[in-house]
Amino acid sequence: MRIDTQPVQELSPHVQWPLPQGVVDLVYQDAASKRELETALRGCFRAWSYDELIPPSFEYADTLASEAGTQLAEEMYRFTDRDGRTLALRPDLTIPAARVAATRLHDQPMPLRLFYIGSVFRYEAPQAGRQREFTQAGIELIGAGAPAADAEVLALTVEALRTAGLAQFQLALGQMAFFHALLAELEAAGPALHGLQSALDRKNPADLAAALDQLAVAGPLRRAISALPELQGGPEVLARGRALCVNDAMAAALDRLSAIHELLLACGVAEEISFDLGETRGMEYYTGITFKGYTPGLGFSICSGGRYDDLVGHFGRPQPAVGCALWVDRILLARQRQGWQPAPLRPDLLWQTGACPDCLRLVGQLRRRGLRVELDLGDLDLEALRARAAGQGAPRVALCAGADAVMLASAGAAPRRLSLEQFAGEAATW
Repeated sequence: MRIDTQPVQELSPHVQWPLPQGVVDLVYQDAASKRELETALRGCFRAWSYDELIPPSFEYADTLASEAGTQLAEEMYRFTDRDGRTLALRPDLTIPAARVAATRLHDQPMPLRLFYIGSVFRYEAPQAGRQREFTQAGIELIGAGAPAADAEVLALTVEALRTAGLAQFQLALGQMAFFHALLAELEAAGPALHGLQSALDRKNPADLAAALDQLAVAGPLRRAISALPELQGGPEVLARGRALCVNDAMAAALDRLSAIHELLLACGVAEEISFDLGETRGMEYYTGITFKGYTPGLGFSICSGGRYDDLVGHFGRPQPAVGCALWVDRILLARQRQGWQPAPLRPDLLWQTGACPDCLRLVGQLRRRGLRVELDLGDLDLEALRARAAGQGAPRVALCAGADAVMLASAGAAPRRLSLEQFAGEAATW
């Protein structure tokens, strides 16, 4: 056997190890801010009696793609396992939630209230606030079809954004049932309808007129479709929309929005929600309300959601459902641009204990109380310890001073010799 005796070349510490496009490392304050936000959102969801769901990061590609819509299916990361089956990283968390509700939780009392916080993966052009791996925090209310269910999800979304620390935001509420009822009057194939929907998404009058000309749409139907991009604002939009109804289904969709609005007024969140009947974007599984959230300083949404009554039935017994996903990375970016000041990353106490068992026991007690205690590992004296604490922003230092004694020095104060019992009593006030 030949042994290679060539010396191993050591890598310079300055060698760059690039990451794939669309993923990032988070350390220090960035990592802490993200975890803090996730913890706050988790507490918010639980307060509304939602239970956490943790689905797998990858599933069979057919499962995820079947109801995802064309664009989302194209953005999935696919790979093959050793059995030759095609797998995919989850591009969204609503579809796994629907699968779990239909297969594992189908015998549970309805409605189900589920929430999740986790990474999703999409092969798309990276953009501000979202990468190819990004984090969704979302809720799904499954098994409830009344307007009150829609109102609960909207109100909880408002509460979650408040919990996230956003001072200003607005949810734009649309109604796919209104749009679908309007499209039902058109005798057109799918590609032509996609062109019309694309023109509506761009809210460009010239493009919309050209799409309507191609479909030969005229009369009241043309007036109704042409008016859609302008149907945005307060509750007066619903009255304007009624003047454009060409069938009973459109009127029924507006009746539902009116009922939802009354509930939002009762919840005290109506000011944060406006109407946009021209909003037709979204995943293909939306069947009723749809909404997106916006905040000043960002040119893109920070959350989106809606009703998807046909999705759960793809995996089992049909159930009405409505939910919302918040883009955690975008909310963090919005907070930063709005001057959010995160809590500083610093120890509450820097302690030189040596091998003193009594001091180390007390350190453990302080940590279990939630204090951040850092042990000095370099045998620093008190002055060197204070200098290091000042550099870290730690407000106090402690130094083991023999049996049952400790020297405590707070920032700007003279050191004091305390017994461990005295020290524990004072630390209880921190």
